[in-house]
Amino acid sequence: MRILVVSDTHGDLTHLDDLLSEDDSFDLLIHCGDICGDEERVRRMVQFAFLGVAGNMDFSGVFPRDRLIDAAGKKIFVSHGHRHGVYFDTETLGEEAIAEGADIALYGHTHVPEIHEQDGIWIMNPGSLSYPRQANRRPSYGVIEIGEDGSINCEIKYL
Repeated sequence: MRILVVSDTHGDLTHLDDLLSEDDSFDLLIHCGDICGDEERVRRMVQFAFLGVAGNMDFSGVFPRDRLIDAAGKKIFVSHGHRHGVYFDTETLGEEAIAEGADIALYGHTHVPEIHEQDGIWIMNPGSLSYPRQANRRPSYGVIEIGEDGSINCEIKYL
């Protein structure tokens, strides 16, 4: 299974459209929040499953605050992260993900891509496709591949 992970598009889907024009070989798109009302536009853009969570700038009520997704036998905990103090560290986020039985925890909010392993689970922030804040300011996204053998590969990619 191949999963595209994005976050913090804030109403600008230009780079998501570019990305999908080059590579649409995904089984699932997960948006980690701050989609800012573009849920239906994204649904029309993709030919595969699309799930998301609400960020601190999302007021439509379309997505839940947090969610647990079962993907190819692995559990993915998704939260925007603003309620978990992710500007400081991912400890609280990781603890909640572990309590939910997750193998992977995804978050956004900081607009800075980051990936690491914490207490046996993957923690990933795909950064922002629209308003990146890391030093090089390159739009970023995440790709998760779950193998038939249950292996997990998480990667940050840049446009």
